[in-house]
Amino acid sequence: MGGVSTQTWMPWRTRVLDLLTRSAHTAEEMTPAELKRMRGSVPLRPPATWIIGSPADGVTSEDHRVTARDGFRMRVRVHRPDVPGPLPLLVHYHGGGFVIGNIGIYDPYLTQVAARAQVVVATVGYRMAPEHRAPSAVHDCRDATAWALEYADQFGVRTDAVGVTGDSAGGNLAAGMAQHLRDEGFTGLRHQALVYPAPDLTDREVVGLDRHYPILTPEMMRSFRSVYLDGADDRDPALSPALGQLDGLVPALVQTAEADPLREDGEAYAEAMCAAGVPVRHTRYRGAPHGFVNFPGLTSAGYPATEELIGEVRHHLHGAAA
Repeated sequence: MGGVSTQTWMPWRTRVLDLLTRSAHTAEEMTPAELKRMRGSVPLRPPATWIIGSPADGVTSEDHRVTARDGFRMRVRVHRPDVPGPLPLLVHYHGGGFVIGNIGIYDPYLTQVAARAQVVVATVGYRMAPEHRAPSAVHDCRDATAWALEYADQFGVRTDAVGVTGDSAGGNLAAGMAQHLRDEGFTGLRHQALVYPAPDLTDREVVGLDRHYPILTPEMMRSFRSVYLDGADDRDPALSPALGQLDGLVPALVQTAEADPLREDGEAYAEAMCAAGVPVRHTRYRGAPHGFVNFPGLTSAGYPATEELIGEVRHHLHGAAA
């Protein structure tokens, strides 16, 4: 357990990426211009697609504006494979520490999931800190998910075969959504897929975080948490799902990265769900850094992890819809 030692194996491509990203700023240090750039889209053409992958053929992507509870119009992008429906629904929440990121960077990843798992994927452009602190992201994701379920017929999806997924901060939001939908009595949720999630935002000491980690450093992790919470109760299960009630949750896939300061939190959440009787499949990807699904061309884990997630989503959602 613990951080990354000099003996930790990583592909040379990942080590190059680590060197290129070592000058990244913490959330508090980012200027408005840097925030805008980190939230911007990436052109889906070479050489970018050599790193992040290319969108799948046979998928139609469409943006919608969804009204949140306070009247804000957030963007939700719906990826639908060009096959007859109705199809299962997978709701996705993006990563980025609740501060950076955007739904467009996930087009290669999510269109592959949509095409190969044969599901409709709705990904939520929730509001981020520091402009919008906790629990804005939670509320936006709940409102967008409720909208996707309400208008299921419009998108040709089945509400008896629904999954939630997210990576990093999005894994936190997906874990919280699984608990929320259970508490609301929604019986159509069948699966949760949590990719290097951050289920525990409490301020505490974690063993091993005094070592170097590529991509996401412990300092960046603490900074994102501080900017997002801004005095909010970090023990509220809506913000720290690890502190919520775990029994009765739907089956889960938990993917963690060996070279990631969030690894132990993700693995502890997988173990806690198992102890509560939740069926869990957990995979730790050797030598992988945080964020590997977004740059499969620079890691050995990106494509295998996507394959695993596609298989789990297809099994649980199509099995439920059969």
